[in-house]
Amino acid sequence: MQRDQALDVVVIGGGPAGSTTATLLAQKGFQVRLFEREPFPRFHIGESLMPETYWTFERLGVLDQLKGSAYPKKYSVQFVNDTGKESQPFYFFEVNPHESSQTWQVLRSDFDHMLLENACRHGVDVHTGVRVVDVLFDGPKATGVRVLDTDGGTDQVAAKVVVDASGQSTLLANRL
Repeated sequence: MQRDQALDVVVIGGGPAGSTTATLLAQKGFQVRLFEREPFPRFHIGESLMPETYWTFERLGVLDQLKGSAYPKKYSVQFVNDTGKESQPFYFFEVNPHESSQTWQVLRSDFDHMLLENACRHGVDVHTGVRVVDVLFDGPKATGVRVLDTDGGTDQVAAKVVVDASGQSTLLANRL
């Protein structure tokens, strides 16, 4: 996996944050490689999206895919406090009378897979089943990553920028 010349960006994590970041950077012409330790589709709890995600989905090129999906449409939200008291429903259309006021309740395994496949279509070099075990530094600057592949081999991958989108495992935050 190592190249003589550093990649523009390495993204750690293939969830929505990693896939979105990688896609947007690739759309701007950057050479991006994404590492995700789990094979996809992977299990994740469902997700209730908010209306403002509409514009990001449009930028990513997945809006029509979502519109044509079987995901339940969501038009409002209601909150419950710690004592069980329910708020009044908040209808998105009342605040923003635009089609973006409707969103979806997604199945995360399918949704994450859709975003990762979209990253591939936009030129992101995606590697699943590969675990980033360390971020490499030259002084205070991250210069790449060390990865462990499914066969147990390790490689170093140089990059000008390293993005940690590893979620709760937050590789960089735990290290720093």
